Amino acid sequence: MTKIWQAQRQDELPLDETHMVRSAVNAASTSNTAPGILVSGQSSECRIARSERGVCKAGSRVRVEESRALKFAHSLQLPVPAVHEVNASGQQTEILMDFVDGECLEEAWLSMNSEQKRSVAEQIGHIVTTMRQAASDQCSIGAFGGPARDCRQISDYSGGPFANEAEFNTFVLDLLRGTPSLIRSTLAEALNVDSQIVLTHADLTPRNIIVKGDRVQALLDWEYAGWYPEYWEYMKFFDRPTDCKDWKDYAEIIFGTQYPKQLLTFQAMARWQKP
Repeated sequence: MTKIWQAQRQDELPLDETHMVRSAVNAASTSNTAPGILVSGQSSECRIARSERGVCKAGSRVRVEESRALKFAHSLQLPVPAVHEVNASGQQTEILMDFVDGECLEEAWLSMNSEQKRSVAEQIGHIVTTMRQAASDQCSIGAFGGPARDCRQISDYSGGPFANEAEFNTFVLDLLRGTPSLIRSTLAEALNVDSQIVLTHADLTPRNIIVKGDRVQALLDWEYAGWYPEYWEYMKFFDRPTDCKDWKDYAEIIFGTQYPKQLLTFQAMARWQKP
């Protein structure tokens, strides 16, 4: 999770990773590659720097599929950074995109009143609705032309792409050894096999949203985006961490359709799933 569009000097960067992912790179290297400020993980995994050309996200964790998701979202006229260049060589991928000016919602949320928060939630809801209405020529479940990526409590897990939801269910039922067979079978029976497959961001957290006042400027960090069962966005919304304690209370505004059964199933699954 790398979100770096809020301005901050390099010498002000906090040490803990939660705050590091909120930081920006206005004082980063001005080279045309991406040697800039380390945002999360090792420098070879993901580094982001701003130059005169824009923002470059690069490293072994960066995937070409993210650039495809951004381009598709841009074609839907969603508020996302425009992608200008993608370079992939061996285990390294670089994505050059627009710099988006504004404030990270994770910071701005704390000073917003209820009307402003509702306005932001309604705008995100409009984005989600537009995404869910988008048509795809991709037949599989997963990222754009690549495997499914599932960000869990500690690690990312990849698999597929999957031809159908039953195969995808096998992927998410990646339970720890020693999980009681009755729990395993109960969870499996609770999963759908006939969901609509829709465009999904899968990381709708305030750290990935840039605002000016109460106007949404951009939705960032599409590394987990792709085509997933219709409940996936809703479930991941509650799964992703944030310091904005009432953010998830706005789910009813953001999501026109609620998925309580699937939410309950995956909350229970988290107890036994590989983290």
